[in-house]
Amino acid sequence: MKKCLFVLLFVFTSVSAQLTENVFIIVIDGPRYSETYGDSNHTYIPNLWLALRPQGILYTNFYNNGTTKTNSGHSSILSGTWQSIKNDGSEKPSMPTLFECYRKQVDTSASSCFVVLGKKKLDVLAYSTHPDYGYQYAASVKYSEKEEDDCLTLENIKDVMQTYRPKLIIANFAGVDIAAHDEDFESYTNKLKIADSLMWVLWNLIQNDSIYQNKTTLFITNDHGRHLDRIKTGFHDHGDDCEGCRHISLLILGPDTPAGVIDSTFYEQIDIAPTVAKLLKFEMPYSKGKIIESAFIKEKILEE
Repeated sequence: MKKCLFVLLFVFTSVSAQLTENVFIIVIDGPRYSETYGDSNHTYIPNLWLALRPQGILYTNFYNNGTTKTNSGHSSILSGTWQSIKNDGSEKPSMPTLFECYRKQVDTSASSCFVVLGKKKLDVLAYSTHPDYGYQYAASVKYSEKEEDDCLTLENIKDVMQTYRPKLIIANFAGVDIAAHDEDFESYTNKLKIADSLMWVLWNLIQNDSIYQNKTTLFITNDHGRHLDRIKTGFHDHGDDCEGCRHISLLILGPDTPAGVIDSTFYEQIDIAPTVAKLLKFEMPYSKGKIIESAFIKEKILEE
């Protein structure tokens, strides 16, 4: 009998142990879905569509159903709750962020988590006002000398990666949003092309770094979209509940994520936080989002 039990224990083996040790959340600030994956030609995002999408899973029915502004969108991503905060950088999230929950549960240093900018006003993302969390569990912040320069933002990420080796990063690529607010469609789409190319560069940086390669999951998403044409000021602005402002995108690539998948299931911005927490094996106790289960390769059991 004991021999039979011993044999049974070793007949089956899992071939899909979770491999992610690091998560990077990249926010391309404010493109409309109609200029990203909603364009059947993918004119402005050739790298995302042709090079990165086949390596991961793309969510085409992904929405910001909260406040469609920069600081609120980023705060909702990080907290897994709908945050409606001032957009000028004077108000922090009210609920604990991924950084705070990770640091409190894993007992790690501030340099393990980074907010990489991007827009200076987003330094409020470092920690929340929640009484059980706050500054003692804050992320570090890397500021940019030029908010609109996405190439400089990428250099900031590279510097942080090489200097501090953080486990958890959120980075804001602000160029697209700033150009659109300047009411120049050509500049707006050119900035989108630049951001697209930088995503490919970033993925290669990750995959060519011995600390991060094959151990890092990359989330590429947006904080909000923009008004559709003929709604208010069109692409110049955002902030209401029109389809253009709410419909955003999410692409996930990493060692635990299926490749070459397009998922049209409805998900929301607040679903990112609990999904990240599952990847890094900690809890988001106040999150209202749901884990995006399709982002995980289903565990296979093989008979030996």
